[in-house]
Amino acid sequence: MVESEGSPHVMRGIVCALAGGICWGFSGTCAQLLMNDYGAPAEWITCVRMVIAAVFFLFMTAMRNWRDLVAVFRDRRSLLQIALFALFGVLLTQMSYLNAIKHTSAGVGTTIEQVGLVLIMLYVCLRARRLPRLREALGLAFALGGMVLIATQGEIGRLAIPAEGLSWGLVSAVALAFYTLMPVRVLKKWGAMLVTGLAMLFGGSAASIVVQPWSIPVQLSGGALAALVAIVLVGTLGAYMLYLQGVADAGPVKASLLCCVEPVSAMVLALFWLQTPVSLWDIAGCAMIVVMIFLVSEREPKLAAVLAGEGEMLSAGAAAAAGYDDPPLFAGRASVLGYYTSRPAVREDFGQVEKLLDAGHETFAALGIDEGRKKYPSARRLMHSIKNGTTQVVEDAQGHMIAVFAVSFSPDKNYDSAIDGTWLTDTSAQPQPYAEVHWIAVAYEARRRGVGVFILETADRIASRGGRTSIRADVYPQNVPIQNMLEKHGYTRCGTIVIKDVFGRKKARLAYERML
Repeated sequence: MVESEGSPHVMRGIVCALAGGICWGFSGTCAQLLMNDYGAPAEWITCVRMVIAAVFFLFMTAMRNWRDLVAVFRDRRSLLQIALFALFGVLLTQMSYLNAIKHTSAGVGTTIEQVGLVLIMLYVCLRARRLPRLREALGLAFALGGMVLIATQGEIGRLAIPAEGLSWGLVSAVALAFYTLMPVRVLKKWGAMLVTGLAMLFGGSAASIVVQPWSIPVQLSGGALAALVAIVLVGTLGAYMLYLQGVADAGPVKASLLCCVEPVSAMVLALFWLQTPVSLWDIAGCAMIVVMIFLVSEREPKLAAVLAGEGEMLSAGAAAAAGYDDPPLFAGRASVLGYYTSRPAVREDFGQVEKLLDAGHETFAALGIDEGRKKYPSARRLMHSIKNGTTQVVEDAQGHMIAVFAVSFSPDKNYDSAIDGTWLTDTSAQPQPYAEVHWIAVAYEARRRGVGVFILETADRIASRGGRTSIRADVYPQNVPIQNMLEKHGYTRCGTIVIKDVFGRKKARLAYERML
């Protein structure tokens, strides 16, 4: 998503992003109320809040796309990453943040937590093997200065807030760094709502087993129950949805910077609602932390978009900073890590697409496949496919075109002929139940990096969005690599069909189909 200055809803996006940040600050204030006035332990609030929020997030995910909710449980690597994110990101952030508030206040705890952005910035510099840039160094100075002002109240050498509060605040800053950097890969594959919901479910369940919140006597009177409901509905779901709307309308850069209002709103709400004392030193420290957020947040839209709308208690400035984290392709299966994107090919792509298809023809020749003198598809057919949006290209994180494929919704006349076997769906059914994937070709330098799996997963989504219940493919019998990939992805070998080319030559193909 790229920020659009000319969008007619920019002002609505600005309002929503600000409201989202205020809601996150409001959440911390409600937690302070629950702990100080109603005696609810931070551990109890963490467990209850996460489990309830997880149910809501997963319910919304199921309503939008239940297939993803089912499919993620077949991706063991993603589940492992989400589980680690749940423990060291979500759970640690929640627990340390609430304990920081318990020993200080909502405003102070939220402000100190934002120091995690500096840790993210330092991690980025270390990873890139470079020194901090000028604005990053200034951000570090402002962060340290703001934290010192809050912790000492201007009297250097004397700690003016409880040591436990400062310690938990620093732990929450470290946790925020984990929270921001750990889920980058799975977020790009599965989306913010699904990852956040599963992480809260895993983290909340693990915490509940240890804490056993049902055994802790908490009297949920009218005020306490209202505060808990407000934390879940307003401070979690409401903040999340408002922030996503802000990103959609105003763009991720504006939304990320506007959410810097979170620590300010927490401090103001604690002052006027809970009458928590706020000194001039607190205000000055908070102001310095907010300046730090502006300084260390990356301003490039494509980076800010990486984690835009991540959800609960992730300041958008942290999302922008995390956009730096773009590991190289060799770090693992690219389809899982989410390095690739696809889009419909355009006329200007024609030359590059032809080169990719030529690489596919060369591979066929190496496998002993005789395509004849006339290669398929022809230039005319390829251009027609590009015009009608059938052809898709795949690009890596640097924007290099590395693969091509086509997903067709038109009936394939070759599938009307007899098959030595049985299709999974009725070929003559109306409306047509299947889509077809064709022309898969991957550049030599991008092979064995999960691009093929990414293509098949993307083709599934395109076919599903087109209302089809299955997807078909046909391959040469000698093309064992693609057969193995199809079968591993869940395709069923249905039999053999005979395809006639424009010259009347007959060639056998293995027919595959997968139910979506």
